[in-house]
Amino acid sequence: MLYLAADHNGFGAKEKIKIFLQKNKIAYQDLGNKKFQSQDDYPDFAKKVAQKISQNPQHQGLLFCGSGQGMVMLANRYKNVRAALAYSLAAAKHSRQDEDSNVLSLPVWDLSPKQIEKIIMLWLSTPFSGLTRHCRRIRKLG
Repeated sequence: MLYLAADHNGFGAKEKIKIFLQKNKIAYQDLGNKKFQSQDDYPDFAKKVAQKISQNPQHQGLLFCGSGQGMVMLANRYKNVRAALAYSLAAAKHSRQDEDSNVLSLPVWDLSPKQIEKIIMLWLSTPFSGLTRHCRRIRKLG
């Protein structure tokens, strides 16, 4: 399952990505916010995704907010969550190949809708390398 969440800054991008995912026949569950609320707080929504991924680390999550920083910080506090900040195609790809990231935080202030789509598709289609050195390093994350 692919879980989505966004605060007020990422709400519009999340809504556009839902349409994009539907067109590409990618199943998802929207964990909020369900409507635009200018005074909401990003930790409330990052927490919802992080809890789901913590319980089922083979699932994946997408977080949408202004800088992406706060959401990735919150998500990484949860066991089994390996959240990455997706500021570029290369960052998203390497986070999957090398760290087996299962949550991607998207900084909507810095990315166009098309860039977000490309980053998500690359991230979803990139497998973990499974190399011994990467597995060893992931184990050290705790």
